[in-house]
Parts: sequence; structure tokens; C-alpha cells
Amino acid sequence: MSELREHSLRIGTRRVRYLSGGSGPALLLCHGFMGSAENFAQWFDALTPRRRLVVPDLPGCGASAPLDGPHTAANLAGALLPLLDELGVERLDLGGLCLGVPVALALLRRRPQAVDRLVLHTPLLSPWLVRRSFHLQVRLLTAPVVHPAAAWLKDRRLVSDLYKRLMVEGDNVDRAAAEVNFRNQLRADPRCTREWLRDGLRCQDAGLLASRRAPSLLLAAAGDRIVEVDRLRALVADCPSVQLDVDAEAGHGWTAASVRRQLGVITAFLDATPSALMGSPAA
Repeated sequence: MSELREHSLRIGTRRVRYLSGGSGPALLLCHGFMGSAENFAQWFDALTPRRRLVVPDLPGCGASAPLDGPHTAANLAGALLPLLDELGVERLDLGGLCLGVPVALALLRRRPQAVDRLVLHTPLLSPWLVRRSFHLQVRLLTAPVVHPAAAWLKDRRLVSDLYKRLMVEGDNVDRAAAEVNFRNQLRADPRCTREWLRDGLRCQDAGLLASRRAPSLLLAAAGDRIVEVDRLRALVADCPSVQLDVDAEAGHGWTAASVRRQLGVITAFLDATPSALMGSPAA
């Protein structure tokens, strides 16, 4: 794996931890729910020859301190602006993973003229693009009387693995990635994760994506248990600037083979070269 250097930036009374490395135009990556910069570790070798990566732990996750106020997608994005200013990043490509997608798009809203290419993985773009069963899960697990128990249970490895296999990721998830994800769960601030999850599933970003003229890449999986892939296909059907690649063999939890396939698509997109679809066409 390409080594990125670890840094820490003080913003007011808080510290934000981030990784950086590589060369070329800047690419900021926003990790997923209860994650950290290490969510993207399998991407680093492919991306560092092409981009200068800036990969933060979002506030309340990894080694970054939580916000004093609510952990909405807009507030999480706002917390990244001082980091970009400190690094002198005026133009950038932007990436988001799952619940990091609303954060990335909130940042796009803040600085629309600064963002070139978008790479959105398992994109949560609007409530109607998320399966009703997942909305019901979130409503139950974040309810005030249930959430303290759910927060305690997420730190029990057996319970956590069983829930994710049955309800979210499915089988055959990469073991190394699963280990990183569980360590991140132990570090995540419960208030942050509850607020971010509830807000992220309410964000209405489909119109923002559809109105963009700059290139955007969406990566999804046919067997995903969160995103309604058929609705996603319909959304982008009339959006010539949006490329949708659907992995026909994957679910929400990506395997090592799926990661290799998707990296081929991502690097071709960043290099602005044609690429074959990972799975079924966008339709």
C-alpha cells in the first residue's frame, strides 16, 4: 500500500486528523458511516500516482474530535473548509463513500466553482433512493429509547458482525476491511454517528447532481441492501455528465475482487479515458 503521511490540524479547540500524499490535482475523500481515512486504504496505490490525496477523519470519527454542534452533513462539510484553506487547495476533485456522499455534496454546495470531478461510491443522494427497509432500521435504532442500547451493542463484535452480515453487507466481505471497520466503530462518537445518520438520510442531493455539467462517476452494486439501484439508474438516464457503473456481483460490502474492478473504473474516470462498465449498464 502506498504510504500517506498522517497529519493533525487544530481548528479552534478541536483537532482534525488527516492523511495526505500523492501528486497531481487534489482529491478530497469523505469516508463512510463510523469510518476513518483508512476506509480508502485499498484505493491509495491506484490513486496516489494520479492525485494529491487529502483524506480526513470526519469530526467525531477516527481520531478527529466531534463538533460542539449537530453533526449534520452541512456542518461536517463546513469543518473541512479550514483544512482545504490550510493546505492551499483552491480546486479539487471530490469523493464520497456511502454516508460520506452527503458530506461531499454539502461541500460542493459551499464551493461549487472549486470542484471538478466527483466520485461517489454507494451514493446516498436522496431519501427516495434508499430502501424503505433501511429507513425503518435507522428510525428504530436511532430512537431515543433504543439508541443507548444500540450504541452499546455496536461495540460487541459478534453482534456487530451478525447484524452487518444479515442486514447490511451480506457475506464474503473482505476480512481486513471488516477489521478496520470494527476498530473504527469502537472510536466513533455515539452522538456524532446518530446525528450524521439521521441527517444524511434526509439530504436531498439528487437535483444537485443532475444539474451539474462537470463529470461525475457513481459506483453502486446490484445487490446493495441500502441503495435502490434501479431508481438510481432512472435518475441518471438523462444526465450525460454522469457515469453510473453497477457491479453485478457485489452488495453493500465490497469484496477484494470488487475493489479491483471498481478501481479500474475510477482510475479511467480520473484519467478521462474510456472504460468498460464494472457490471450492468446504467440503462
